[in-house]
Amino acid sequence: MSTPNEPKYYQHIELHMKNGEVVHVYEDYDIPVEDGIVGDFKKKKKKYIEWGDLFVGYVIPLDQISFIAITDVRQGF
Repeated sequence: MSTPNEPKYYQHIELHMKNGEVVHVYEDYDIPVEDGIVGDFKKKKKKYIEWGDLFVGYVIPLDQISFIAITDVRQGF
Protein backbone atom coordinates (compact mmCIF):
# COMPACT_ATOMS: atom_id res chain seq x y z
CA MET A 1 0.00 0.00 0.00
CA SER A 2 1.29 3.47 -0.88
CA THR A 3 1.98 6.04 1.80
CA PRO A 4 1.25 9.76 1.23
CA ASN A 5 4.90 10.41 0.27
CA GLU A 6 5.12 7.58 -2.27
CA PRO A 7 3.83 7.83 -5.83
CA LYS A 8 0.65 5.93 -6.60
CA TYR A 9 0.62 3.31 -9.36
CA TYR A 10 -2.20 2.17 -11.60
CA GLN A 11 -2.52 -0.85 -13.86
CA HIS A 12 -3.86 -0.41 -17.36
CA ILE A 13 -6.60 -2.91 -18.13
CA GLU A 14 -8.16 -3.47 -21.55
CA LEU A 15 -11.69 -4.87 -21.62
CA HIS A 16 -12.15 -6.52 -25.02
CA MET A 17 -15.83 -6.45 -25.81
CA LYS A 18 -17.77 -8.97 -27.92
CA ASN A 19 -18.66 -6.21 -30.40
CA GLY A 20 -14.95 -5.57 -31.09
CA GLU A 21 -14.54 -2.44 -28.99
CA VAL A 22 -11.78 -2.13 -26.40
CA VAL A 23 -12.48 -0.22 -23.20
CA HIS A 24 -9.40 1.14 -21.41
CA VAL A 25 -9.54 1.22 -17.62
CA TYR A 26 -7.00 2.14 -14.96
CA GLU A 27 -7.23 0.49 -11.56
CA ASP A 28 -5.23 0.99 -8.37
CA TYR A 29 -2.22 -1.35 -8.53
CA ASP A 30 -2.19 -1.95 -4.77
CA ILE A 31 -5.53 -3.73 -4.48
CA PRO A 32 -5.59 -7.55 -4.53
CA VAL A 33 -6.52 -9.06 -7.90
CA GLU A 34 -9.61 -10.75 -6.47
CA ASP A 35 -10.98 -7.36 -5.31
CA GLY A 36 -10.56 -5.62 -8.66
CA ILE A 37 -11.99 -5.78 -12.16
CA VAL A 38 -10.19 -9.02 -13.05
CA GLY A 39 -11.52 -10.66 -9.88
CA ASP A 40 -15.08 -9.55 -10.68
CA PHE A 41 -14.72 -11.01 -14.17
CA LYS A 42 -13.34 -14.34 -12.92
CA LYS A 43 -15.86 -14.78 -10.09
CA LYS A 44 -18.89 -13.82 -12.20
CA LYS A 45 -20.86 -13.20 -8.99
CA LYS A 46 -21.94 -9.83 -10.35
CA LYS A 47 -23.68 -9.07 -13.63
CA TYR A 48 -21.76 -5.82 -14.15
CA ILE A 49 -18.33 -4.32 -13.68
CA GLU A 50 -18.60 -0.87 -12.13
CA TRP A 51 -15.89 1.75 -11.70
CA GLY A 52 -15.47 5.47 -11.78
CA ASP A 53 -14.46 8.54 -9.88
CA LEU A 54 -16.11 11.57 -8.36
CA PHE A 55 -17.44 12.82 -11.71
CA VAL A 56 -17.98 9.83 -13.99
CA GLY A 57 -19.13 6.27 -13.41
CA TYR A 58 -19.21 3.32 -15.78
CA VAL A 59 -21.14 0.07 -15.84
CA ILE A 60 -20.32 -2.74 -18.27
CA PRO A 61 -22.24 -6.04 -18.37
CA LEU A 62 -19.88 -8.97 -17.75
CA ASP A 63 -21.56 -11.04 -20.46
CA GLN A 64 -20.43 -8.48 -23.06
CA ILE A 65 -16.71 -8.92 -22.29
CA SER A 66 -14.77 -11.47 -24.35
CA PHE A 67 -11.53 -11.20 -22.41
CA ILE A 68 -9.45 -8.87 -20.23
CA ALA A 69 -5.80 -7.92 -20.78
CA ILE A 70 -3.57 -6.20 -18.23
CA THR A 71 -1.06 -4.32 -20.32
CA ASP A 72 1.14 -2.20 -18.05
CA VAL A 73 1.53 -0.32 -14.79
CA ARG A 74 1.91 3.48 -14.73
CA GLN A 75 2.73 6.03 -12.10
CA GLY A 76 -0.22 8.12 -10.91
CA PHE A 77 -1.65 10.90 -13.00
